[in-house]
Amino acid sequence: MDELAQDGFKSLMGNELATLWRSLIESRIGMVLPARQHQLFEQRIVKNMVQYALDATSYYQLVCKDKAEWQRLAESLVVHETSFFRHPPSFELVEQYLVKANKSVKLWSVGCSTGEEAWSLAMLGDRFAMYGYEVLATDISQQVLLTAKEGVYLARKAEQIPARFRSGYGTALGQHYWQIAEHLKSKVFFRQFNLMNVVGLPFRKLDIIYCQNVLIYFKKFDRRDILNALVKCLDIGGILVLGPGEVLEWRHPQLKKIEWSGTLAYEKVCI
Repeated sequence: MDELAQDGFKSLMGNELATLWRSLIESRIGMVLPARQHQLFEQRIVKNMVQYALDATSYYQLVCKDKAEWQRLAESLVVHETSFFRHPPSFELVEQYLVKANKSVKLWSVGCSTGEEAWSLAMLGDRFAMYGYEVLATDISQQVLLTAKEGVYLARKAEQIPARFRSGYGTALGQHYWQIAEHLKSKVFFRQFNLMNVVGLPFRKLDIIYCQNVLIYFKKFDRRDILNALVKCLDIGGILVLGPGEVLEWRHPQLKKIEWSGTLAYEKVCI
């Protein structure tokens, strides 16, 4: 590593600048950077410093005022590990809800990453929502949304899809890739969205909000605000599906816990 990069690491390890970086990240996207990602984040910053020939303080100032550079850096902060039907018990709960629904169902995949979760919900909707459905899928990263919209995945990822869905909802592209079926693409709408913008969320009267492996990155009080805002987006009778163990100390007067093995989910009720 060259001299500038080494100096960058020393500067970043200083308490004052490290605190500024943490505050910037938390204020803009609400994310609390896990300790295991600190070194990776520092490496990314130093790489950008070298590219621009800036010291640590100057690069921090650039990120604060340049939206494009902030977006570029923010893309590197979020872990995009996901898969089709990642938590089977939660998807089984969604399936049961769809089977019983007597109206068109609106679903929201919160923090959809590269799209596997949203497409999994769409497969369930297509199979079980008798009166129709649509899926809203959001993420803070524009880069992963491009992958999600394209709907092309490594063939080995498609192997995660239950056999009863795999043949009807996608096709092989050569030996190594698998593509989402076109009729599903017309039902899923991808949109860039920052969950920190919880005030005045534009989504209303949703039937299913699927929010897993997202809230773990937020501080406790930010999680509370986000969850309360999500409840406002639900229609009466709608369900909020969270990741097991993600939320331990939160209650809402309009939510009733759903007893479904291996899941953490709530139904919105009248009070």
